Amino acid sequence: MTLLAELAERDATGEKAAIYAEMRRLGGVPMVALIFRHLATLPGALEWMWAAIGPAWRSGRLQEAAWRIAREAPLTPIARMHPEALAAAGVDEAALREVREVLVAYNRANPENMLTILCVLRLLEGHRANVTPEPRAWTPPAAPGPLAPMVHPRDFTAEVAKVLDLVAAPGEPGGARVVQSLYRHFAHRPAFLALAVTLLRQRLDDGSIGRSVSSIHARMGSAADEIVRSLSAPAAPHSDIHPICERFSGAVIPQMIVVGRLLDEALP
Repeated sequence: MTLLAELAERDATGEKAAIYAEMRRLGGVPMVALIFRHLATLPGALEWMWAAIGPAWRSGRLQEAAWRIAREAPLTPIARMHPEALAAAGVDEAALREVREVLVAYNRANPENMLTILCVLRLLEGHRANVTPEPRAWTPPAAPGPLAPMVHPRDFTAEVAKVLDLVAAPGEPGGARVVQSLYRHFAHRPAFLALAVTLLRQRLDDGSIGRSVSSIHARMGSAADEIVRSLSAPAAPHSDIHPICERFSGAVIPQMIVVGRLLDEALP
């Protein structure tokens, strides 16, 4: 499986490291999303994006709108995971807390990341500020964690790689696929990962996740139209920013908003 290039948080230096740190703090999360780790591999892309979008994060307007939309999205639940089944999968009370911490973090991160990318797309299409928002003091929530380590795809066992191939986001024909970061935190718990993927596949196959994604996309789009009225950006420094943002906002991130809520609500 060919995978998307990324700049790992531990490898970031200088301005990129500072941007990663601010995104973690303002997002109320202990990690930086794959979309931004990938943008960091394109010359100037992360810096350009954050100069434009950072003001909306510092006010909290973007995060609060994103979290509200994700929280209110209609879902078709997956089956409940009974404690006995989780215990058989090696998930005891301590492991369950670990799983919950990961879900709290990603259920906070994915909505704010999606709304960010939709705003970026509008800036790429030429939207410019036409209002000046009132100054607003905002304190982000404390980040959960520390999270279970995120396993790099090169370190997946053959069995885990096959399981994740069932949910990895497709790329362009012959191009890189996206193994979503949320799943990578569970790669060291293959029995739990297999259970989660099996339950999620039913909702992927019956189209209910897709319907939830469409609802989220519509409401996030309206929120982006409002937020971008106070944002501006110069010409983008790299031509690949637009297609990668289209790809992530179109399927990858909204699907993971749904997946994160489904898993959280299925836990005992």
